[in-house]
Amino acid sequence: MPQTKKSDTHTHPISFELLAPYNESVALTGNWDDWKPIPMKKDAHGIWRVEVPLADGDYEYRFQVVSKSYFAAGETVSVADPKAVEFTLDSHENAVIRVRDGQRTVVNYQWQHDDKPLPPNEQLIIYELHVGDFNVGTDTAGTFARVIEKLDYLVDLGINAIELMPVNEFPGHHSWGYSLRSIYAVENSYGTPDELAQLVDECHARGIRVIHDAVYNHMENEAPLTKIDYSYWFYEENPDESGLHFGPKFNYEHYDENLKTFPARDHVGQAMRLWISEFHMDGIRFDCTRALKYYDLLRWLSEEARKGEGFKPFYTIAEHIPQDATIAGVDGPMDAAWHDNFYHQLTAVILGNNLNSDDVVRVLDVRQDGFASPYNTIHYLNNHDQERTMFLLATTAGLSEELAFRRAKLGATLLLTAPGIPMLWMGEEFGQVGDKSLDPRPLQWDLLSNEPHQGLFQHYKHLIALRKSLPALHSDSFEVILKDEPHGVIGYKRWDNAGGVVLVVANIKPEFAGDFVVDNAALEDGIWRELVYGYDVAVTGGRLVDSLSESEAKIYVRS
Repeated sequence: MPQTKKSDTHTHPISFELLAPYNESVALTGNWDDWKPIPMKKDAHGIWRVEVPLADGDYEYRFQVVSKSYFAAGETVSVADPKAVEFTLDSHENAVIRVRDGQRTVVNYQWQHDDKPLPPNEQLIIYELHVGDFNVGTDTAGTFARVIEKLDYLVDLGINAIELMPVNEFPGHHSWGYSLRSIYAVENSYGTPDELAQLVDECHARGIRVIHDAVYNHMENEAPLTKIDYSYWFYEENPDESGLHFGPKFNYEHYDENLKTFPARDHVGQAMRLWISEFHMDGIRFDCTRALKYYDLLRWLSEEARKGEGFKPFYTIAEHIPQDATIAGVDGPMDAAWHDNFYHQLTAVILGNNLNSDDVVRVLDVRQDGFASPYNTIHYLNNHDQERTMFLLATTAGLSEELAFRRAKLGATLLLTAPGIPMLWMGEEFGQVGDKSLDPRPLQWDLLSNEPHQGLFQHYKHLIALRKSLPALHSDSFEVILKDEPHGVIGYKRWDNAGGVVLVVANIKPEFAGDFVVDNAALEDGIWRELVYGYDVAVTGGRLVDSLSESEAKIYVRS
């Protein structure tokens, strides 16, 4: 529980407010006077207000509200401030207010690295990260401070963007974060708002962008808004199919004729703008946009997010599954979307289930899969919603360690040389094992001391370095130059505006392919360098000849 800290005894009037336009009574209680109720007055806009004289310090408070919710109508309920940025760790009913220099503050952290250049969207290598499991050692839960301790590891790997799984307030001390008690407050088991700000600032110092995973479809059953006036913000009857029932669903269609406002839109829009302005987020990944449904709503959310971006690059990403390519691009409401077909097809290749080269090429060349541009797609082999590749290779495919790591390296090569924005799920780069679970699954950092895991890490690190150093690999270019269906060999060409060319040839089958020939790719004669293993190949008459083992990929550039 926050300790009341006072720099002096001089007080200032500090305002408290709560939107509850149709509730009969609201009172404020706080630890500054032993929780004695202080009546609040409602203004013409439906906001209950009161001022309390407080000295500088940290305080706890909550509201007592006569509920209008269908399950508690007429009852006095105690709720935390739904717009507070901090709740106490031991009680989700208490919000925290910090008073500094006579003013209530959101973030007291002094930003130091706002002037650091950050990578543009088309050059991102995203790392999806769960703070609670991204910890150093397995004895304690992860925190913002512990993530900071590992940022130099991410820099060494080559990551330039992290996508934080939800770090808004959720019940309990461990969760994936998709059932939220507040979309304003910072999850207190991870740290304070200032500690989150420090994490973002430390990321920016290293040229790493931070993407906020935002849940704007639903909330958790005990969220403050559900107790104040449920039907003002939520559907009493969820209109979605049963598979999309995750908790109280925001009713973005409800319009308050008296106040001339959409309550749910206002609440969500203000939360989103707060996270961009106060925590300097560089993008938003919108959870479960399939349940949000309406493109006009998603377009509004995207436009509202961009109002706070300022001069920095910003990215809006939809998790829309099953995929619908129309959600991203020039005419779509979002910049990009998770490319779910890519995941399923590449997983099938890695497991040896679907080795049809046409199917592979279709997901590598995203325009064949309906997207307007590679920049509208987020590619991945792993994410938090799916079983890990290494787990599937061991359990479903039943492969030996050697073959499993060979397949994993093949997948990594295709992921990081394909057009589109690659995303890694934390630990993928060193072969994290274990099943998918809502229970704690801390990263097994000690695996990096084992050769096959360290070898996979080095492979990812090398590929990421190539992607960042070769403009062709973060361009939107793609051309198939080889397709040998019987042997499972595919080849594709990437290039940039300055004339740089990268050639990728892969054997997607788990059998030895032998020699292959590329002779229709307009390759410049001379010495080409193979970049996975590091040897030279001569190209004569535009003809490149080399060989491939089972489940192997190679990368070539002109020396």
